[in-house]
Amino acid sequence: MGMTITEKILARAAGLDAVRPGQFLDCRVDQVASMDLQGKLVFNTIGSLGSEQLFDPARVAFTLDHQSPAQTVAIADVHAAIRQAAKKFEVKNLFDVGSGIMHVVMPERGLVLPGELVVMNESHTPTGGAMGAVVIGVGQTDAAVAAALGEIWLVVPATIRVNLRGTLREGVTTKDVALHLMSVLGYERKAIYKTIEIGGPGVKALSMDARFTITNYCSDMGAKSAIFEPDAVTLEYAAARAQRPFTPVCSDADCRYEEVVDVDLGALEPLLACPHALDNIHSVASQAGKAINEAFIGTCTNGRFEDLAAAAAIVRGRQVAPGVRFVVVPASREVYQRALKAGHIATLSEAGALVFPPGCGPCMGEHSGVLGAGEVAISSGNRNMEGRMGSPDSFVYLGSPQTVAASAVCGVITDPRKLAPLPQEEVAHA
Repeated sequence: MGMTITEKILARAAGLDAVRPGQFLDCRVDQVASMDLQGKLVFNTIGSLGSEQLFDPARVAFTLDHQSPAQTVAIADVHAAIRQAAKKFEVKNLFDVGSGIMHVVMPERGLVLPGELVVMNESHTPTGGAMGAVVIGVGQTDAAVAAALGEIWLVVPATIRVNLRGTLREGVTTKDVALHLMSVLGYERKAIYKTIEIGGPGVKALSMDARFTITNYCSDMGAKSAIFEPDAVTLEYAAARAQRPFTPVCSDADCRYEEVVDVDLGALEPLLACPHALDNIHSVASQAGKAINEAFIGTCTNGRFEDLAAAAAIVRGRQVAPGVRFVVVPASREVYQRALKAGHIATLSEAGALVFPPGCGPCMGEHSGVLGAGEVAISSGNRNMEGRMGSPDSFVYLGSPQTVAASAVCGVITDPRKLAPLPQEEVAHA
């Protein structure tokens, strides 16, 4: 019997000809990464292991993204400790404040590549699987061992196959695909410690930005990893950024999937995850008219260039509704610079948006626009549990950047299909 993409990558990493779900492996890793919330602990653990060096300083990266820029002296001290340790261990890739979010920066910089096994110390690590790589999230101890020795133990996950068919309609995005999959697989229910493999004829029309949104969401379905079949789009993106050679792999025709899910892209509509659960999925139309206090576009889910471009197209010539805070946080410096050159940052600012430096922003409720008691936000982010973006008495709806932008200018939850971009002549006179 053949193997899935994930099984092939893990077999190669373990030095074996074949592996099967449930098998314990000792694998060599291609890349390790951590960030500010865990980075200091990872370095401390490396020290407690008695290690004086990393397995390869070019293959261990650290990103200061969650609490960036530092909002307290305590956080500033953590950042300083990470910088000092990175210098001591001769880390080649320290992405400092303003560089962006780890899950966006790592693929951008060619540090997650097709066919690789990558370990990161953060919960939304499966995002990088859009590259056709096995990208797995682990805790600080496993991350420290991987950074010091270049090895990690893993159990081969079973694979759920998702076939995308058809084409997305106007106003419907891969965020809506991700929300639909969440409604099918559930929050940490059917996909726990599984790989979600995404392919099918509908993938061909999806950009890399669009694919990262889907894999990002798979972590909260309980998946150990998520992976797209690498194709021409993947290889073009990877080849332009790669810092080392890579070898893409695809699943065998006779491989075994635990479950197969078919998704008709043309049948989907704009969706929301409503408070306070990621799998509390409803159509935007069913929630339309609910007042909001804040609209947020950003995060490792939907803070990429295409997300900002889509939001700018909707708000161009319009103004953010009175009483609404519209927070925009580009996911990386590359995203910010591209959006700046394209005029999208100016468009968003002219509409009344608050554009922050690249990073995680208010996603985890610590800075850059946290919510007060009773406040309602609509976010392009990935989590909406009680207290996620601030007060435990606030409410967070999750939707696409288009839905967020439309809601920002209307002041209430709005189906983006109801708010088409203004003709150029109307923009000129706005």
